[in-house]
Amino acid sequence: MGLRAAFHIMLNDLRLNIVSPFATILSLVVPINFLFLFVLFAVGGAKVPVSVIASGIGEAYTAGFLHALQSALTFHIHQVSTPSAGQRLIQAHRSVATIQIPHGFSAAVAQAKTASIPLTLNNLNHDFADDVRRAMPLAILNFYHSVFPSSLPFGWREVDTYTHNVTFLGYLSVSIQTVALLIGGLLFGGRGAARDWEIGTMKELMLAPIPPWSVVVGKLAAGMVNGIASAVLVLVVLLLLGLRPLMWGQFIGVTLVTLFVFISLGVAIGSIAKSQFIVTPFAFALGLPLFFISGAFGPISWSTPAAADIARVFPVVYANAAFQHAVHGYWPIDTSPVWLWMILLAWAVLALCVSWFSYRRATMQH
Repeated sequence: MGLRAAFHIMLNDLRLNIVSPFATILSLVVPINFLFLFVLFAVGGAKVPVSVIASGIGEAYTAGFLHALQSALTFHIHQVSTPSAGQRLIQAHRSVATIQIPHGFSAAVAQAKTASIPLTLNNLNHDFADDVRRAMPLAILNFYHSVFPSSLPFGWREVDTYTHNVTFLGYLSVSIQTVALLIGGLLFGGRGAARDWEIGTMKELMLAPIPPWSVVVGKLAAGMVNGIASAVLVLVVLLLLGLRPLMWGQFIGVTLVTLFVFISLGVAIGSIAKSQFIVTPFAFALGLPLFFISGAFGPISWSTPAAADIARVFPVVYANAAFQHAVHGYWPIDTSPVWLWMILLAWAVLALCVSWFSYRRATMQH
């Protein structure tokens, strides 16, 4: 009896979601919009635009230093012919700095004399200015290492921890799956529970000869169906970006557990608020800060210890780490896989208990 009632409650919620698909559309639009903004951020902010005046470009050492600038992984270079042209780009906010490789640079280097490289820096933006300040010494060091390797009293050899690099955009894109589950789960669970209070069907369910747990189970099941559909659509976007999970089983498992956690919390919020107009802003007010502390931009251990300790309280941190591992093959958190899964499953049990307690408390007040 209870399972049949839960099944019909799920079907009714799915039907209402089709008739009024606001939560479904919103749960898709927000993550995709985040992804679009992050793409623009990653593409536009990857390198610092600078102007380079390479006098004597045909000279060997001048060409070598220009190559060192291009290889510094920091500069997007505009080659100009005069300092005034470089200054115009700075004033037009198309360049952060002008680097001038003067006449006689190659001759000075060949004769082991001091070679001066004038640098005009627009220091209005502290971050971009510091990028230039850090990259210039690196370019000079790489230049000398390439043309005079025996003159340096030391050398270096890079040993990579992983077999491949993960781009900033690749990392951010995987984090989008986390925010889709986070906001989508809160919206699907919360609006589904609140809607019955608004249209009055909750009182009918309370008077019906069905066990109370069947209502909660039906709401959770409907939320899971909607959430899985939303997660699949976001996954399609990731696949179009060339991101394919290396561990499909882990990816699917984390998706289901994370969805269950936030749909359960959404049901609790909807039961308490009893209004969809409260659930929606609350989902964003809770979801967006949790997303930004979840390690969406890099491992949480790279942030301050206090921020990392706060982040570890919430399940999104562990979900995002597991997603990154499933897609990229590396483990970006100082928690073992066993403990990570135990924490996620503990959150699932806790969220289920919270949803049940909130529903029972809301119904006992009527």
